[in-house]
Amino acid sequence: MEPRRSLLIVNPNTSVAITGTIEARVRVQLGERFALRTATAAFGFRYIASRAGIAIAGHAVLDAVARALASGERPDAILLACFGDPGFEALTEACGLPVVGFAEAGLRAAAALPGAFIAATRGGVWREVIQALALTLGVADRLAAVETIDHLPDEPAPIAAFLAGRAQAAGASRVLMGGAGLIPRLDAIAAACPVPVLDAHGAAIDEAARCAEAPHSPGRPHPGAVEAEGLSGPLAQWLAGCGLALPAAPGA
Repeated sequence: MEPRRSLLIVNPNTSVAITGTIEARVRVQLGERFALRTATAAFGFRYIASRAGIAIAGHAVLDAVARALASGERPDAILLACFGDPGFEALTEACGLPVVGFAEAGLRAAAALPGAFIAATRGGVWREVIQALALTLGVADRLAAVETIDHLPDEPAPIAAFLAGRAQAAGASRVLMGGAGLIPRLDAIAAACPVPVLDAHGAAIDEAARCAEAPHSPGRPHPGAVEAEGLSGPLAQWLAGCGLALPAAPGA
């Protein structure tokens, strides 16, 4: 029997509980088709709500992946489990593996359907991030608005009513929702909303599964190794193995 493919799920925030929520969501969708491993950021924020948090999360993602690769087998794909994909470009450059982010996969899936859509999440800092990502992906003309729901009660009915109203005002036919903390409520929000609600996490999980099962293409060309210092041991070793880092010269 052919061995199962494997996915590495990386949580860029430090909440182990959120990592468990994400892993459970992946398991419900994929069943036992894949071997799953998880990696949680060892430093940073329990909830990423600032540009500083995003920058630190990018470093934490690289460090978490380096530690995971040092302690276990190389996965067939990596799922970057944050609706905003901090560290995505750097991780893609370094690891030579397919990397799928909640936001990128969700935006592509939403844009593949007819008409415009709005995106919704928690955290005002993500509005510009999602808009910039949509521009990079070439789907900005389909993204009518990015809404945040921080000001709403944490209940499905008011969230659903707000999203339906914002979609109607923007001339959008559907809502793309993302944010790992929202996973337990997404089904209830979708059921209460008169406008179709798309799950960014589900789209990303499906894409990660497809990437894991497909032949891997070569990674991005590396710019060349330079001296690095102050990194954790696993991260320094991994980046050296990737051809991106050299040990700092003595006395530098």
